Order: sequence, then C-alpha cells, then structure tokens
Amino acid sequence: MSLSKILLLALVIGAVWFGWRWVNRVQEIGRARNAARRQDGGRDAAASAPPRAERGRAPAMEAEDMEKCPECGAYVAPRSAVSCGRPACPYGR
Repeated sequence: MSLSKILLLALVIGAVWFGWRWVNRVQEIGRARNAARRQDGGRDAAASAPPRAERGRAPAMEAEDMEKCPECGAYVAPRSAVSCGRPACPYGR
C-alpha cells in the first residue's frame, strides 16, 4: 500500500466516523423533542405561540381572484387594479 492510499483510507474512515456522530446527534435531538411534546400534552411549540398578528406583524392579505381587463387583456386584481392608460379602461376610475 502506498502513502496516498493510506491517507485516503484514513479520510474515508474519518468522514464515516464524523457522519455517524452527526446522525446520532440529530436523532438524539429528535428524541428529546418528542419526549418534550409527550410531556407537554402533545402540543406543538408553534401551536402555543401567539398568532402572527399578535407578534407585531401585519396580517396576511387574503387571496383575490384575477380578472381579465376587457380593454387590454391583462389579468388584474379588481380591488387594487390601476388604469392601463387606454381611454376605455374600466379600472381608470
């Protein structure tokens, strides 16, 4: 065996060793979370957090269906549409 093969073998063994330790650490964290959830009565951490609006963020806008402009053919949201610049545009009011 040459020195390069021995070094490569050592690198592979080291990578497998550290990978195995990482996988075990991730599994242990998962087990700890599951144990905490069982002790907490099955409630998720996100479920006990205050709603988004109470955390200082603005509430999300609701979805709105798009409509095709009869003048220019572009799809626009009717409540927030602006004029396309054409004289017969229904959204230029």
